[in-house]
Amino acid sequence: MRFVRFGVTLERLQHKHLELVRQWRNSDLVRPNMRFRELIFPAEEIRWFEGLGPKTNWYFAAATGEVPFALFHVRDIDWAKGLGEAGGFVGDKMSLGRPEAARATLALMDFAFFVLQLRSLQVHYSPRVRKIALFNQQLGYQIDQLEADGFVCSSVTADRYLQCAAPFRKAALRRYGVTAAVHDPDPLLAPRLEELRRLELADFQVQL
Repeated sequence: MRFVRFGVTLERLQHKHLELVRQWRNSDLVRPNMRFRELIFPAEEIRWFEGLGPKTNWYFAAATGEVPFALFHVRDIDWAKGLGEAGGFVGDKMSLGRPEAARATLALMDFAFFVLQLRSLQVHYSPRVRKIALFNQQLGYQIDQLEADGFVCSSVTADRYLQCAAPFRKAALRRYGVTAAVHDPDPLLAPRLEELRRLELADFQVQL
């Protein structure tokens, strides 16, 4: 499945992506900012991937061309509460500080709130990484608790995201339009996608 929004393609994670993601995850660019900082070996990566529940874990390789530049996710979804954990990282050093990562984050959150129809998202991050902390705040995330290892848990509702991220979304919508394309959609999404097509929302129109 591929979700295209704001000029970024989020392709659902496949075996073909795993070695690249593992190299990113083990790199000095990514590993110091993660909770789990041990080196990950190929067999461990495969076991992790094959253990993901497809209904509750949505991992994506993000790209603007042929080669991905980042990994994003909405995972551990509690469908009864309408809650999931969002996150991701840029693996390509040349993409750091570029707008593609911000647009991919907006695409992911639109996917979570419009397509998956979640009511809220959580993120866990280190407040020492100030750019990430500031961007999360601009997206509407509010800190719920300080965790034992120095990370924080923050959350945002769909309404707060749409309110706080409005300047970012409006700029992206002006440039890329309101259409979100879903290619080879997962059957799990069929009822939600049909509902979205009927709603005809002003700033989110789905194309299959």
